[in-house]
Amino acid sequence: MRFIAVQTAPVWHDVLENRRRIEGAIDASGFRAGDYLVLPEMCETGWTTDISALAKAENSVAWFASVARARGVWLQAGFGEPRGEGRYSNSAVVIGPLGDTRAVYRKNFLFPSERDSFEAGAELCILDVGGTKVCPMVCYDLRFPELWRLASRAGAEVFAMSSSWPAVRHEHWRALLVARAIENQACVIAANRCGRDPSNEYAGGSVALSVLGVRIDEANAEERSITLPFDRAELDAWRAKFGALRDRRESLLGNIAITRV
Repeated sequence: MRFIAVQTAPVWHDVLENRRRIEGAIDASGFRAGDYLVLPEMCETGWTTDISALAKAENSVAWFASVARARGVWLQAGFGEPRGEGRYSNSAVVIGPLGDTRAVYRKNFLFPSERDSFEAGAELCILDVGGTKVCPMVCYDLRFPELWRLASRAGAEVFAMSSSWPAVRHEHWRALLVARAIENQACVIAANRCGRDPSNEYAGGSVALSVLGVRIDEANAEERSITLPFDRAELDAWRAKFGALRDRRESLLGNIAITRV
């Protein structure tokens, strides 16, 4: 199985244009049926706390489903998820190759400027996608290793990150992703956006990391896709050889609800 991070440059609040760009970027990615594709955080609008802008993205999940079904791929897409009464969650939906919604992960760790507009998640999702177990994450979750360790304990083997990580902290992005791969003995596929919006510039840097934390492929600031060929034998061999996960102390870990799909 292959994992592909699709790096796009969203146009501020322009849902129709961004959907056009997303489809074009997916079709240019070299995907094959059955691949797992990851889109950035809030890929239809750009990262925003403007509720009126998020409301323009009607039927997001249905649209993502049509894109995945038409191409026979898994699709993880970041979007503003309506929760009722004008509230939203910063979420990532995972659609199966038949167009079925398999999971919706809601960002656990909200950035300070999101907290007036969004509801935080309270669980992790672990998806069996046929041959490996995937854990979706969203942007600011990257800074909290305890969340990733709980996912690893629950069986995560590949972490899939949807993000809008600004250029001013780009080196943090690069370092933390490698750290999360190394300490959890897991592969990472991370899709960041590029371009700019009224508040930030984005350096892209979507990346594919092996179970050893080695950069297999990494984008610069241009729109392009990067690919991680998942190597089951390499992951199993490294975990068997180097027992860091076996040496963890359960007494130091907390708990979180886990949805298994």
